[in-house]
Amino acid sequence: MLSVRRGKNILVSYSLLDRLLLKGEFDMIQKVLAVILTFGLATAHAADPALLGTELTANGANPAASADGVIPAYTGGITTPPAGYVKGGDHIDPFADDAPLYTITAQNKAQYDARLSEGQKTMFTRHPDTYRLDVYPTRRSCALPEFVQQETRKNVARAQLTNDGNKVVGARIGVPFPIPKNALEVFWNHNFHWHGHRYHAVTSGANVYPNGSRTKIIREDWRYNFYADPQGPNAKHENDQFHWMGIWKAPAQFSASGFSMFNTIDQVEEPRNGVMFNPNTRKIMRATPNAVTYDGPMSTADGMRQNHNMFVFSGAPNRYEWKLLGKKRMIVPYNAYKASATTTPREGLLTPKHLNPDYLRYEEHRVWVLEATLKSEYNMEQARRVFYVDEDSWIFLMSDIYNADNELERVHHTFIKNYYEAPACVFEFDAIYDVASGRYTVDHIKLDHGPADLDAKDLDESDFGSSALRRKIGR
Repeated sequence: MLSVRRGKNILVSYSLLDRLLLKGEFDMIQKVLAVILTFGLATAHAADPALLGTELTANGANPAASADGVIPAYTGGITTPPAGYVKGGDHIDPFADDAPLYTITAQNKAQYDARLSEGQKTMFTRHPDTYRLDVYPTRRSCALPEFVQQETRKNVARAQLTNDGNKVVGARIGVPFPIPKNALEVFWNHNFHWHGHRYHAVTSGANVYPNGSRTKIIREDWRYNFYADPQGPNAKHENDQFHWMGIWKAPAQFSASGFSMFNTIDQVEEPRNGVMFNPNTRKIMRATPNAVTYDGPMSTADGMRQNHNMFVFSGAPNRYEWKLLGKKRMIVPYNAYKASATTTPREGLLTPKHLNPDYLRYEEHRVWVLEATLKSEYNMEQARRVFYVDEDSWIFLMSDIYNADNELERVHHTFIKNYYEAPACVFEFDAIYDVASGRYTVDHIKLDHGPADLDAKDLDESDFGSSALRRKIGR
């Protein structure tokens, strides 16, 4: 049990939060969290790991069905591939026979107002004739290997936030805070959700314009995740989350350019660092922190994506004040098997103004809601951000991004699916919609190339750095 105290008076215990969560008392949860935020966490006793796998799922979610049955009870997710699946090939959609329960349009959105984000509502307003959400039966498909569940349980007692919440120590492999006490713990759960140790994929994103034109972006990615290393922890990499190497093959102006970066955990203490390769000069250059952290623009995204928009939020959280607003039921993107299949035509999916709804699946799930508000001493375009966090995977499923005038500027959606051969729910691809212009950018999608390999066995530490980058580009 985790207790929060002020002086000698116990104000609230997290066993109460657990009970409220199981009952779906989300309004009361918000009030309890407000008390916690008001009085702080002056004295804390570790949460009970025995709650995982009993009153909560092994990953910290509410296992119960909603009272109306719309959200089913969690039964373990998908842990084995369906018949006919071939490793490395397209994922067979386990829910291909599902039909939409209902469709939300600009004409009927008011009756679903409580389940929609401000970003979704704005998309209906901006594109009333084409934007829609086909809402399917809720399938709680996410699952984890047994060893990840075991490490997640251990993290309850050993994980800690340090350096004003900018660093996680003591945790490994699973999410560090499956029974979170505050917004930053939920933030770090997203950053550390398990999706394998050695990753390789060829992605085929795009920038899409209102007139129907597209800029095709192809990048080959390799990632070596130190945090998820089953042989860890390694003291040498105590502040390293993962190596990431990427090499672009398109568009033409970026072809054969690439990077090899250390994504550190505490990026206040040690900013993300690494090297870039410029094919025009054939030189390896040291990446400057301003170019690869915070609001530094992503070169291929035509101004629509910044560094801290990678994976919805990547990098140090220190420039924002973070609030945990509670938990609620929302219509969110989920089980994106159809959208990510190699049989899905690029031209069919990447339609003007927004992704083609014919290929998208939305479901009703419980999500944590976080709000990040820019601190007064910083000046960045993205002044307020609201995140909707899947309770089963801890992945940020949606984000609404506001400017300094509190105007909604961007709408960010993440499309996830369970790589059931692992098993692991994976951030499969995302789309950032620029509200004013009607443009959008898509990254991480595997169209034309097939799913990622979450266990690229030939990948090791020597495959990263300046020499390795030059070798790969020279192939």
